[in-house]
Amino acid sequence: MKEKLKYFIMKSSYDLDRCVRDKMEITAGGLVFRSEGETGVGRFITRIFDSGERGMVWHRLTIETEHCGGDDIRMTVFTSDKDEIRYGGETRGINELLHDETLSFDEKAEAFGSCVKKRLTGVSDALLHDVSGRYLWVLTEVYSSHSSPAAVKSMRIFLPASSWIDYLPQIYRKSDEGTHFLERYLGIFQTFYEELEFEIGDISRRFDPESAESDFLVWLAEWLNITDVGLWKEEKLRKLLLMSVELYRRRGTRGSLSDVIELYTGEKPFIVENAEIREFSGTKSYDSSLLPMYGSDPYKVTMMIKSEHIKSDSELSAIRRLAAKMLPAYAQLDLVVLEPYIFLDKYSYLGINSTLGKYRSAALDGRSQLTMSTIGGRDVKEEEDSGDAYDDIISDTDNAGETH
Repeated sequence: MKEKLKYFIMKSSYDLDRCVRDKMEITAGGLVFRSEGETGVGRFITRIFDSGERGMVWHRLTIETEHCGGDDIRMTVFTSDKDEIRYGGETRGINELLHDETLSFDEKAEAFGSCVKKRLTGVSDALLHDVSGRYLWVLTEVYSSHSSPAAVKSMRIFLPASSWIDYLPQIYRKSDEGTHFLERYLGIFQTFYEELEFEIGDISRRFDPESAESDFLVWLAEWLNITDVGLWKEEKLRKLLLMSVELYRRRGTRGSLSDVIELYTGEKPFIVENAEIREFSGTKSYDSSLLPMYGSDPYKVTMMIKSEHIKSDSELSAIRRLAAKMLPAYAQLDLVVLEPYIFLDKYSYLGINSTLGKYRSAALDGRSQLTMSTIGGRDVKEEEDSGDAYDDIISDTDNAGETH
């Protein structure tokens, strides 16, 4: 029985950080071309992949790119049965040579010249049945010529070599020994089949909000009856999906409402249920302050959010929609935006949206208020020293018909 197909994948930040890079930067989306100019060539050499078996015949290599045409990709595949090579008159370890900071990128690529087994241009999926060796590593070059920089999102290398021609009668295999035409022809269909099999085997990743691709997040949200997907940024939507089961279990409670709004705005809202303030009924403060602000409806819920968390009317509308889904059907929502000012008998809370502080002189620092001064004018004391100037100011005030 043939050995089951295995693969190495280069996608995580840990794997990308082990690559030797030239004008390529690690981002959340993979390796992205970075240079002072808008166009150019980015290069990287992968880490060393160890098959654990001498003379291993490799199967297939795939690379996933973005903003990069087929002709903009060049790859050089290196293999070796030993983990060391001769360079500069001495024997050095391949991995040691790869990460030698004293050597330039070009010098490293030149040092591996004796290990070149295959060169690929303009392909993102290639069979490696003519490539053998225990260790394999790849030099990749991408040409970036678009307004969006070219990016390499992932790379997969499959092993050992497997061909559907091995399942055919001997007469077909023998007739194909010289040209390998039938093997390469069957490889087209084999590739489609293996890709589908890989996706099925990796299907569990689609159901994990932390690892699912952006398109699948919408799909997962539909499963959970989250209809307002467009209101959420991707990072927060992932957290919402992780919290959704617990949130819907507590739906209609104060805690679920607070958690959803905190996830959306970044800060817990202040929530007052009218049932809470009824204990103050009959007091002077209830009639003069609480009743005008919160009303007498026992099913009313007042939610207060600082104005700094609401950037536009659309965000305010989004918060209303999200809150409405977490409230019981009989409850009414009153959404209050807390402005950083003091309003008597209104929603002003010391230490939350109102603060007491000492006197500050006028300063253009965004925090101090201007005192009763004239910016750019001369000091009154200077006017007094100048003779009758002060009397002229008083005279002008009197002529104006009012006293300041």
